[in-house]
Formats: sequence, C-alpha cells, structure tokens
Amino acid sequence: MATKSNSTAKAPPRKQSAKKRRTGKRAQNKEAIRKRIVKSALHLFQTKGFDTTTTKAIARKAGIAEGTVFNYFRTKEDIALSFFEEEVDHAIAAVRDNPRLRKAPLEEKLFTLVHSQLEYLAPYERFIGAALIHALNPASHLGAFSHRAQQLRHRYLAFVTELVEESSPKQQRDALSWLVPEAFWIYYLGVLLFWLYDSSKDKEHTIAFLDRSLHVGVAFLTNGRR
Repeated sequence: MATKSNSTAKAPPRKQSAKKRRTGKRAQNKEAIRKRIVKSALHLFQTKGFDTTTTKAIARKAGIAEGTVFNYFRTKEDIALSFFEEEVDHAIAAVRDNPRLRKAPLEEKLFTLVHSQLEYLAPYERFIGAALIHALNPASHLGAFSHRAQQLRHRYLAFVTELVEESSPKQQRDALSWLVPEAFWIYYLGVLLFWLYDSSKDKEHTIAFLDRSLHVGVAFLTNGRR
C-alpha cells in the first residue's frame, strides 16, 4: 500500500535564493527612495525654509512623483521627524559603541551624547530653528502632543536615564531616575537654543558651556561628588 508523504514540498534552493534576492533588492530600493526623500527635504528645509517647502517641491528635488512621497511620509513634518529619529539613533550609537566610554564618568557620556547631536544637526541650523518654533505649536506633528514626537522623546530620555543609573550608587537611583529625565530635557533644549544663537567660531562657546554645565550639573545630581 502506497504511503503519503508527510513532508511539504519545498522550493529548490536556487528558487528560494532568487526570491530572497528579489525581496532584499526591493527593500534596498525602498530604503534608497526613503533616504532620497529625506535628503531632498532637508536640503529644501535648510535653503528655502521649512514653512515654504512643499511636498511637491520635495518630490521634484528627489526626482519622484509627489504620490510616491506620500507612500513613505504623510506630511513634511513626518519627514522632519524621521531626520530627528536618525539624529537620536546616531547620538545613542556614539555613546553605546564607544568602548572607551563604558567606564567613563557620567558627564563625559552625556557630553558625547549632546555633542554628537549638535554635530549631526549642524548642516541644517536654519531648519532646526524653524523646527523648534513648530514644536511649540500643540497642533504640529513636531509638537509635544504628537504621539511620534513623544515616543522619540521618551526613547531619548530612557537612554539618558540608563546612563545615569549605570553611573550612580544604588541608593540614589530611584530619586535620580525620577528627576533626571525632565531636567535633562529642559537642559538639552537650553543647550540647543544657546547653540542656535552662538556666533563664535566652530560654536566654541557652546562646547565650553556644555562642558562646564555638565560638570556642575552632574556634581549637583550626585550630591557634590566629583
């Protein structure tokens, strides 16, 4: 009596590999288009102004149809948020991926974090100023009430909290974990404003301010420990 095979026929390895290559190629093409949209938008935000830049202009700059832009981003604010997500990813990686910083003092880790952000933002200074103004509008997708903006802020501050906790004695962690995120967010916005209005060469005054203020702030948070 013939028996039925209980195994499902599988595609030959060559067909599977071809399908995998096609899927990978599509993903690469999509990512390339997404990056082109963001790059084109940032160029226009910086040179033409955030308010006056339209999705049509972004599409034209990217060499694609306007409808294609909407396949990736709902609004130009979403494009801006994508850039800020990349900025936060870059800054977090600058700290996490640096072996030298693993046993470094907290103020050095926080300095690297913020300094990496400012370096990433530097080519788009004009746009950053406009984005800050939009962030004050509760109805804006860049504003504090935007779900996506809140998620980004929480992820950033969760990393700051992680850095504080790994650098603090156990008995201080609960108090610091509650205090630091909100205080650091206000501090970061202050540094960003200082940076925007800093006309010194290579933003030297901002770097000096960042260095001094973090030294004092960390000393304060850790009850005067140096």
